[in-house]
Amino acid sequence: MTVAATLPITGFVVTPWDDRALSNEAQVLRRLISAASEFSGSVAVGEPKRAALEALVAACQAAQVDGWDGADARRIEPSTYVYADQFLRLLPSIASLPDIAVDSDGEILFEWDQGPRQVLSVSVGRDGTLTYAGRFGHTKIHGTEHFREALPVVIENLSRF
Repeated sequence: MTVAATLPITGFVVTPWDDRALSNEAQVLRRLISAASEFSGSVAVGEPKRAALEALVAACQAAQVDGWDGADARRIEPSTYVYADQFLRLLPSIASLPDIAVDSDGEILFEWDQGPRQVLSVSVGRDGTLTYAGRFGHTKIHGTEHFREALPVVIENLSRF
């Protein structure tokens, strides 16, 4: 079975990875994980996640065509949206939620700014590449990871600050 994510802003269907599990147990587990990760019954966790997902959709809707910024910005690719949506849904529930924007290169930017010297930015590319940079006190970090079915460990740990 292939799990496809539908891009709500254009109607494209994109499958960045395959879910190959076929058993009844796998289907039950898939439903349980999906329900648990949505936090729909929680005001404290579910409402901020819902608001962040709406911010992601709004940012992507504004960047549907080349030149959306009045200059030479690239449009959002459907796969970029799918990876960004999955990234946001997989953030640990204890992580503060980021500000969301679209870069002029067509990537989606997630940024956590917790005050002076407490900043983390993660940019999601159309092929699932996560480029990150952060400053934590006097420590600076940066790198690139590839995103598939789960958050890379370094991103999951960083997003908890």
